[in-house]
Amino acid sequence: MFLKNYLPRSTKTKTKSSLKYVKFTLMFLFFCTILITFFFSTDDENNMMLNKNNLQKNFNQNILTLENAKLIGNDRNNKPYVITAKSSFKNSLNESIIHLNSVEADMTLNNNNWMLINTSHATFNIFEKTIEAKEKVFIFYDDGTKLESSGLNYNVENGIGVGHSGVKMFGEWGIIEASSFSFDTNNHMIKFFNNATLILN
Repeated sequence: MFLKNYLPRSTKTKTKSSLKYVKFTLMFLFFCTILITFFFSTDDENNMMLNKNNLQKNFNQNILTLENAKLIGNDRNNKPYVITAKSSFKNSLNESIIHLNSVEADMTLNNNNWMLINTSHATFNIFEKTIEAKEKVFIFYDDGTKLESSGLNYNVENGIGVGHSGVKMFGEWGIIEASSFSFDTNNHMIKFFNNATLILN
C-alpha cells in the first residue's frame, strides 16, 4: 500500500532543471539583443561620419555636363542671339551659372549687323542673362573692327558690356588702347576710359 502511493522525486527534479534551461535561454537572448542593438547603433554612427566626410565630394560630383552646348534667345528688342560652347557644365551649388568652354556668342544688332564674342572660358548667368569672362576676350564686328580685352561682362538682354582689364580696339583708322571700356549695341557706342590713346594708321 505504501509503495503504491509513492510518487518519485525525479519528476520534480526534471521540472526544476528545465526551468533553469528556460531562464538561461532568456538571459542569453537578452544579452544577445543588447549586443546586437549596440553593434547596429555604432555602425549607424560610422555611416553618418562617412557621409559627413564625403559631403563635399558628393556636391562636387553632382555636376551636369553637356557637349556642344547651344543657348538660343532674344534680347529685349527681340533680336536673336546664339551662344555656343564645345563643352559646358552646371554645378548644383549654383544652378543659375553655366560654365562654358571654347565660347562663341553671336549677337544680332540693329540693321541686321552682327557682333561676335570669342573666348576660351566664360560663365553665363541664366537669370541675369550675362556673359562673364575673366581672361582674353575677342569681339568682332561685321565692319571689320576688332576688340581685345582681358575681361568682359556683357548683358545679352540689354546689349551693354563693360571691361575693366584693359582693351585694344583695331580698325581701318588705327588702334585705340585704354584701361577700361564700355559699349552699347543699341546705339553702336563704344566708350574708353582711363588714359585712352589713339594710334592712327
